[in-house]
Amino acid sequence: MWYMNEDRKLMLNVAKDFVEQEVKPVAMQIDATDEYPVKLFKRAGELGFLGITIPTEYDGLGLDHTTAALIYEEIAKACPVLTVAMGAHSMLAGGMISMLGSHEQKQKYLSKAATGEYILACGSTESAGGDNHVEHTTKAVLEGDEWVINGGKVLVSNIGVADAYVIFAATSEVDPVTRAGISAFVIDKDTPGLTIGAWEHKLGWHGSATGSISFQDLHLPKENLLGQVGGCMMAAAVSCTNEFLTCGPVGLGIAEAAYEMAFQYSLERVQRGLPMYDRFQVTKFKLVKMRTMIEELRGFVYSTYAMKDQGEMVLCEGRMMKIRGSEIAEEICREAIQIFGGVGVIRETGVERYWRDAKVLAIGGASVEALQDFIGTMMRLKKF
Repeated sequence: MWYMNEDRKLMLNVAKDFVEQEVKPVAMQIDATDEYPVKLFKRAGELGFLGITIPTEYDGLGLDHTTAALIYEEIAKACPVLTVAMGAHSMLAGGMISMLGSHEQKQKYLSKAATGEYILACGSTESAGGDNHVEHTTKAVLEGDEWVINGGKVLVSNIGVADAYVIFAATSEVDPVTRAGISAFVIDKDTPGLTIGAWEHKLGWHGSATGSISFQDLHLPKENLLGQVGGCMMAAAVSCTNEFLTCGPVGLGIAEAAYEMAFQYSLERVQRGLPMYDRFQVTKFKLVKMRTMIEELRGFVYSTYAMKDQGEMVLCEGRMMKIRGSEIAEEICREAIQIFGGVGVIRETGVERYWRDAKVLAIGGASVEALQDFIGTMMRLKKF
C-alpha cells in the first residue's frame, strides 16, 4: 500500500501479533459479559499504542496519525470496543491535555496516559442541548483559589475505570457563535463531589463502560484548569475531529472482519452440491460489492490521514470519515449476516456483534446527522 513505510510496518506487525495472540481469544467473551477490557487496555499501553502521537518527552512514541490509524484498524478487526476505549482516552481526553495542558499537567497525566498507567475519560455531552453548549448546565465558579463545579455529563466512556476525567463547564455566559465561555478541567477520580453513575446497557460497544457522571459542589484547585478560562473550544474541535477520524479505520476494521467471515462461510457452506459462492451468483455479487466498498473506504481513510499528517485541520473530512466509516461498516455487516442466514443472528456465530458495534459507531460521540449539519454549514460559508 502506498501509505506504508518501514516504521508503520513494524508497528502494524506488533499490532497483528497482539490481536492474534491476546485480543481474539477474549473478544467474544468481552462482548458477552460487557466487561471492560482493562487487561487489553493496559497491554496496549505497554506496547505503545496509547501514546502513538504523544511526544517522546511525555513517554509517547512521537509517531504520526497514519500509524495510529493502522493500529485502530487492526484492533477493530477483532475487538472494536477496545478502540472505543482507546479513542476516548487518547484522542479526546488525552488530546485536550496535550493541546491545553501545562508542562506539569502533561507530566502528571499525559505521561501516565501514554503508557496505560492512567486511564482517561472525557465528559462533554449533556442530556439537553446536543452540541449547543449554550444549553448545557454544568457550571464552574471561581471561589478564591478553587473552582466549584456543579452539574453532570452523560454517555461518558471509560467511567468507573478512569483515573482522571477531562470535563467541560461554563465559566461565564457562553457566546452562541464562538462558544467562548466554556472551560476544560481535569478531575482526579477520588475528588470529593464527583459521583460515577452505573454503566448503560447498550446495543453494541459492550465493555466500553459508558454512563453518567455528576458534580455536586466539587472543589477543584485552580491549577486543574486546562488552558485559558473560557477558551477550550478550539482545542475541543481538534480533539473531537481526531476521534471522528478514528471512526474511519475502526469502521474499516469492522467491515473487513465481517467481510472475511462472510467470504469464508460462502466457501464452506455447501448448497446443492456446491459452495454458496459458486452456486449462487447473488452471493458472489454481494461479496464483490462488499469488497469494493471496503477499498473505497480504505482510500478515503488513508488519503485523509495523509492530509492530517501534513498539518491540515481536516475538520470536515474528519466528520465525513465518521459518517462513511459507520455507514459502510453497517452495510457490510448487514450483508454479512444475510449471507450467513439464520445462523448469522446467533450470537455464538460471532458475525452479528460487528453489526451492533457498527450501528453504535453511527451515534456514539456524535450522530452522523449532527456531523452532516456541521459540514453543511461549512459548505454554505464556503469554508469547505
